[in-house]
Amino acid sequence: MENWYELIHFQTYGDKRGSLKKLLMKSKLKEDEKIEEIYVLFSNQGSVRGNHYHKETLEYFSVISGKARVALRNLDTGAFEEIIMSANNNVILKVPPYVVHAFKNEEEEPFIMLAISSKEYNKDDTDTFPMIII
Repeated sequence: MENWYELIHFQTYGDKRGSLKKLLMKSKLKEDEKIEEIYVLFSNQGSVRGNHYHKETLEYFSVISGKARVALRNLDTGAFEEIIMSANNNVILKVPPYVVHAFKNEEEEPFIMLAISSKEYNKDDTDTFPMIII
């Protein structure tokens, strides 16, 4: 089956000072992909984020600290998958429109996630459609 979401592996660079993770670069975006918003999520134990999909918005997610259980459902095919993302994965999850996505913290420590969106949030036109999958 063709992938309906994408896990993009990225390179980690490190030296005695620490490490650097280049998550997303303009050269990796397709011509019609744009970025309008970047934000950071902090999620405590037991909390769930997402449980929705978008009709226009393309999003990218990467766990910076901790671990998240990620649920994904393709609304076109009904396919469902769950994956675990952590800071050690060195991946960014690309979620296109019409893919329901949800993130759950099942660990004691909070998880911190970087989110990148192709559409700036607008409370009057959220492009966010609730659907519980986790």
